[in-house]
Amino acid sequence: MKILVGTSNLGKIAEYKALLQPHFDPIPISDLKLTLDVDETGLTYEENALLKLNYLKDKSPIPIITDDSGLEVEELGGRPGVHSARYSGVNASDDSNIEKLLLELGNSQNRKGKFVCTIAYFNPLTREDIIISQGECAGEIITERRGISGFGYDPIFYVTKFGKTLAELSQVEKNLISHRYEAIRNLMKRINI
Repeated sequence: MKILVGTSNLGKIAEYKALLQPHFDPIPISDLKLTLDVDETGLTYEENALLKLNYLKDKSPIPIITDDSGLEVEELGGRPGVHSARYSGVNASDDSNIEKLLLELGNSQNRKGKFVCTIAYFNPLTREDIIISQGECAGEIITERRGISGFGYDPIFYVTKFGKTLAELSQVEKNLISHRYEAIRNLMKRINI
C-alpha cells in the first residue's frame, strides 16, 4: 500500500523508504503534485507534525505520515529542539546550524543530547483517529564533524553503542537505532502491522 510522506526533505524520504517497506511504499508529496506550505509554528514536535498532517489530510487519497523532529542538547536547556532545522536563522543550512550549536556549546563538559521524532499518521481509507508516535535516540555532541552520510546534525552526533557519529553509520546501522526508527516501530505496533 502506498503512503504519503509529508516532507520534501530527501534525507527523510530515503529513511522512510527503508523503514516502512515492506508494509508501505512511501511516496513524496511531489508524486501527488502537492506542496507542504505550512508554517511550523507549533511549540512541540507533536503540534508541528499535526499542522502538516491536517494540511494534507483532505488532499490525499492514501494514508499519510508526517513528522517533526529535532536535536535536544542538555547543556542548552533542550535547544535547538523544535527549531533544529532553522536554528541559525531563516536561511539556515546544515553547516550553519552545526556551527551555531558548536559555538554555543563551547568547551562545555556536558555534551549529552538526544534526537526526538514525533510522527502523526492518518488513514483516509478507514477515517480512524490520528495516531501519534514518538521515538528518541541518545548520544552526545562531539566538537568536530565526522562522516559523510545522513543529514542535519548527524556529523556531530556521536552514538556510544557504535563508537561513531550518525554520519559515519551505514543506512542499515542508523535505521536500527534512530529516533525515526523508534517512532516508526511504535507506530507499527499501534496500527497492528
